[in-house]
Amino acid sequence: MEAVAHMAGEVKEKKTARQRADEAEQQKHDEETRIQRLDALAVSLLAKRKSAIDGRAQSGIEQIWLEDEDAFDGIDDLNRNQEGAQGSRHRYTKSASSAGTYTKDDGRPDPNACILLPNITGPYVEAGAAAIADILLPLDDWPFGVGTTPIPELTGLVEQIKGFPDDQMVQTPEMSAPHPAGHIRRRADEEMERAKKCAEKAEKRIRDWLTECQWHGTSRRQIDDSARVGSGITKGPIPKLKKVYMWHEVDGVQQLEIKEETKPITEAVDYWNLFPDYPACGENIHKGSFIWERGEITKKTLADLRGQEGYIDSQIELCLREGPKKFAVDAGKQVQDKDGAFEIWWMHGSLEREDAEAAGCDCTGEKEGYIAVPAVITVVNDRVIRGALNHMDKGTFPYDILTWRRRAGMPWGQGIARQIRPAQQGITGCFRAMMENAGLSAKPMLAVLRKYLSPTDGTWDLFGGKVFEVDEDADMRDVKAAITSIMIDSRQAELLAIINFLLKLAEDITGQPLLLQGQSTNAPDTVGGMTIINNNASVVKRRIARQFDDQKIEPEVTRYYDYLMQYGEDEEEKGLYVIDARASSVLVERDIQNKGMIQLLGASVNPAYGADPRKVYAEAAKAMKIDPTRLQYDEKTWTEMQSKPGAPAPQVQVAQIRAEADAKVTAAEIASKERIAQLESETDRIVAAINERLNSAELTSAERQNLEKIKGTLGKTVIEVNAQKELSRENMAVKSLQPAVEPVGRAEDGQAFAQ
Repeated sequence: MEAVAHMAGEVKEKKTARQRADEAEQQKHDEETRIQRLDALAVSLLAKRKSAIDGRAQSGIEQIWLEDEDAFDGIDDLNRNQEGAQGSRHRYTKSASSAGTYTKDDGRPDPNACILLPNITGPYVEAGAAAIADILLPLDDWPFGVGTTPIPELTGLVEQIKGFPDDQMVQTPEMSAPHPAGHIRRRADEEMERAKKCAEKAEKRIRDWLTECQWHGTSRRQIDDSARVGSGITKGPIPKLKKVYMWHEVDGVQQLEIKEETKPITEAVDYWNLFPDYPACGENIHKGSFIWERGEITKKTLADLRGQEGYIDSQIELCLREGPKKFAVDAGKQVQDKDGAFEIWWMHGSLEREDAEAAGCDCTGEKEGYIAVPAVITVVNDRVIRGALNHMDKGTFPYDILTWRRRAGMPWGQGIARQIRPAQQGITGCFRAMMENAGLSAKPMLAVLRKYLSPTDGTWDLFGGKVFEVDEDADMRDVKAAITSIMIDSRQAELLAIINFLLKLAEDITGQPLLLQGQSTNAPDTVGGMTIINNNASVVKRRIARQFDDQKIEPEVTRYYDYLMQYGEDEEEKGLYVIDARASSVLVERDIQNKGMIQLLGASVNPAYGADPRKVYAEAAKAMKIDPTRLQYDEKTWTEMQSKPGAPAPQVQVAQIRAEADAKVTAAEIASKERIAQLESETDRIVAAINERLNSAELTSAERQNLEKIKGTLGKTVIEVNAQKELSRENMAVKSLQPAVEPVGRAEDGQAFAQ
């Protein structure tokens, strides 16, 4: 029996070894099959990447970007060497062919030519971007809000019982039993209030995420790029693992706790590194089938990716052995650089399920029957090193392109640098011609006949005190005629007039008056003229703000809302919400109506308008870039002040102040009338005495002239008194038309109200 058991154990052990060998062989075969599928997938992906690269190159937008960057930096072909721009990343010229290589331009300008470039493009771009960012990205407000959508069931039910008394029993087909109309209304109000609170929590959560990833700074960079070359790009939300450091006191000792949390962030993307599915996508990159982003990664960082979730270690090892094999996008050729950084690519698009699984995507949760799934593929050295499902269930691309001015049929826009290009080129040409003309006209040219003169130092270089020898047989008249000065006419006035015209043209084509940029120009003499300029500039602000809403706020915040619905942990933050993009409807209008807010602040104290002075004051402070909470009472102090016994309402206080002020004014008017009547009586008495004296025959000529002079002075006084009486009547008429509470009162009224 023991021998039989021993033989059975040996058979079982051999069988297990055979199974292990078979399993190892199967794993090897599966891995080889996976690598083959990855290689085939890489070929397909590289074809799409080449299509995106060629599509952007053939659109001509890259050459436009180069020119716009040069214009912003104040660089052209004449001053490129002097500005040190040869080593810059994009300072190259390219052949007409899309496959042509870029070469440096080492041409030398004419040594006698002016190479100075008066750069107006840079200040215009910076002023435009700063003005728009200041309006759309205030530190005390956000360009969006999250609101609730109407609940159809409740809305329809409340509409059905409209006009019913609260105690009347109502039953609809949706209700199992009748209920009082008042009870139904209260339940509807409670549901809407609950939905409103959930929306407020969702909005706060999204704002917290954006604050943590410095969304305002990223958006400012996007606006800067948009103003410079016409296209600013951001990417978000994308999940990122962040370390959170917290200190805790344990047994009286502070201990550091480090936690890792995954949170959504928004990042800025260089416009040179994004390649949409153009021309298939048209003006909207989200209509394309895929989108590529380019980046760089060091050898160490690439090596550290081994062992991380989703990355294919065998593919990374092959990349490390090969070394960096950059794909030179501009030149269309491979460049081997063992010590340089690796070029890394990310592709967002749809993949077949088998390809996605081979790349490492976990498709177990996807619905059966899905042929393609939204995925994100990472490529280095033309090898797929990672595949993952798109973190958004909808499969949307996380990119947004903000255009300063749209281009028909293209996702890229036109910036201020391109708009102002004609004026910049004209000003540069006129300025250089003016400087060259100034150099020629400042110093006379000399024509010398060598027949009669010879320099004593043997050179013909002219300078002050130079001595020439004259032949003994030469006639002095011929010698004087041997040197003739030639003057070049100065054309400074004509060229300067053209430059001024081009400066005005720059204002017109960009919609940015220099006066509104803080620069000194011929300001309009009238308030109406200034209003017209401000209104014209406001049209451009509104257009850009609407594009900011349409191209950035709505799609980006909607994706953050989807992220919250998909990954949010607090169920009270979830619901059916609507994104309110309000950069154009609130922030721009607030900036435009800045002065009008001050007038509304005065009118808000009149109860007839039904306005809340605290809310009006808060809006007026925001319009002046002031945080109103820094100046207002906190809620506790304000509540205590309002609850004091005997404290009248602010409107009543203002009415009392107004009544006291009117009483003082009335007393002053009565006293003024009495003084005027007394002055008139005294003047009439003096004039009568003067007339009686003038009728006397005993007056001398000098006395008569003196009395006439006194009489004339009194007549002037009478005219001034009559004018004062007319002004007093007008003031009374205006007073009778004023409301019970003066919107904008005297200084003492305002001080009393503030107290």
